[in-house]
Amino acid sequence: MLFYMFRHGETDGNVKNIVQGAGIDMPLNAHGREQAEKLRDIFADLDYSVIYSSKMSRAKETAEIVASAKKAEVIPLAGLEEIHFGDAEGMLSDEAHEKYKDIFKVIRDISHPNFKYAKLPNAESVQETLNRAYKALDYIKKIHEEERAVVASHGGLMFNLYLDLFGLRHQFANCEYFVFEY
Repeated sequence: MLFYMFRHGETDGNVKNIVQGAGIDMPLNAHGREQAEKLRDIFADLDYSVIYSSKMSRAKETAEIVASAKKAEVIPLAGLEEIHFGDAEGMLSDEAHEKYKDIFKVIRDISHPNFKYAKLPNAESVQETLNRAYKALDYIKKIHEEERAVVASHGGLMFNLYLDLFGLRHQFANCEYFVFEY
């Protein structure tokens, strides 16, 4: 099945560089809604009838805007939410990277034998994120009747999937998407 996965539009947390994982549910800001409208126009010629979305408001709102071009249904689905960043959530990104620099060093080093299993305090690991993401994708494959699926998610989750699928690191901008077969 071909998946079109996109990141939600901008939030004020993105602008302020706040770590907003699965524990912080910020809505889109005005610029984020404009980004979603541009993505809607990009996807306007794509054949789809449903968008599966993270249950988080920023992804769901983006999905609803994108879906409006096709009057497609938006189905919130557990497992597509952002990474759980635990105690780092709500901190400024620079602050979190300084406070947890030893853990981030392991997580960012894909050659480190523990990189998929290291995690911030009270957070989830890369492997835990992948496990739930693949479970959600498997569910979509099982129930989805079309040849392609459109999915609204988050930058951290997409980063981990992209790395796992392609062996490449890629930071996704707001409303950026990628296509993969799974």
